[in-house]
Amino acid sequence: MLKVLVGKKAKGGEELKWQDIPAEEFNLMALTEALFGGARTFVLEGAINSDRQEEFLGMAKTLAGSMHTFIFVEEKLLKAPTIALEKAGAKIEVVKTEKKERGFDPFGLTFALGARDKKKLWLGLMQAFRAGEKPEALAGLLHWKVRNELERASGIKKEELSAISRKLVFMYHDSHRGAGDLELLLERFALTL
Repeated sequence: MLKVLVGKKAKGGEELKWQDIPAEEFNLMALTEALFGGARTFVLEGAINSDRQEEFLGMAKTLAGSMHTFIFVEEKLLKAPTIALEKAGAKIEVVKTEKKERGFDPFGLTFALGARDKKKLWLGLMQAFRAGEKPEALAGLLHWKVRNELERASGIKKEELSAISRKLVFMYHDSHRGAGDLELLLERFALTL
């Protein structure tokens, strides 16, 4: 049996290093029974969209007729290989990934931090938490903004930004050490800015 998974990971099976295996060996694997009977499952990642594409497409009919299962995992599959695989009898499963829309405005959040607006920063954080954003991602976003400002700052402003940067880094690491929930630490940070 020949399966092609597009945009999806294979569960189970022996992963083959297809780069090192010649075509004749694949044919033998497809046509030979397992030593102790039963069917085996082989997983090949990125093989169809490689420089050996023609070779694998040429073997598709043999692999499809095998008692063993050959699973090709690909990020995407072009039209020509798809048609060739369908003609050979392969089962093709395509998983469409939906683009995740943000339920909050990351630019508004960073703008509030840049303007040192406690209220807008806190409201932005609450909106992000309600939208399901991870506190670690938000801490990283805020730290990125501070580091970005720090590159253009000088004098007293540079010292203030360095202190905020340290606060964010310590907050992140403290939360992972069990010194508090990062979500609450970020909320406190926003209110004491």
